[in-house]
Amino acid sequence: MRAQTELVALGIAFVLLTGTVVAGVVLADGSVASAERESLERQTAVTLSERLVDERAKQTHRENVLSAKAVAMLNETILYETYNIPDDSDVAISLGQKPIIQTGNTEKGTTIERIVLVERRTVETLRPTFNRRQAVTLPRRASNATLHIDPPLETTVEHVTANGHVLLSNSSGLKGTFDVTLSSYQTTTFRFEATGVLDAGSVEITYAPPATTKATLRVSVDA
Repeated sequence: MRAQTELVALGIAFVLLTGTVVAGVVLADGSVASAERESLERQTAVTLSERLVDERAKQTHRENVLSAKAVAMLNETILYETYNIPDDSDVAISLGQKPIIQTGNTEKGTTIERIVLVERRTVETLRPTFNRRQAVTLPRRASNATLHIDPPLETTVEHVTANGHVLLSNSSGLKGTFDVTLSSYQTTTFRFEATGVLDAGSVEITYAPPATTKATLRVSVDA
């Protein structure tokens, strides 16, 4: 009888031990799966944040400088097709206080923040008066400009220079609209070399100087 009791007790102990081992394995597997998920989330979030500010990205003017206009055009389709986001991952992107993309709930995911510059451009027009000088300096730096040249009948504009470098040249006369590339690292001074007098309506310059502000780019991923 005593032997039977001990046998039953042994059996119960074995069952309890087996249950404990199984529970431990399940918990261990769950921990590993959770760690792998968190690692995937972080890798995806970090990689995406880096690619979004890369100098080769369509929404950047240069590395870490985002175009406000281009960022506003980002959407879910571009996100998944361009940046190889796993189909089962939810992503949220915001710039400053403005949400850009939200594909699902990412509250329990991984978030990466980056300080970036956001560049906005506003179109400005300058109409030089040409009192005594046939030159004009742009008030702000710009990487390009459009010149509309329409001199008086008795005046011929032969050359246009920017900081001493020839941009346009025609001995027969320059007249019409011309797009020119400028250096964005220095203020531009245009000089119009002409025979005759240039008046206030002879030249119109349109340009888009950049204005930059700091902002926080947030990328959240829930895998």
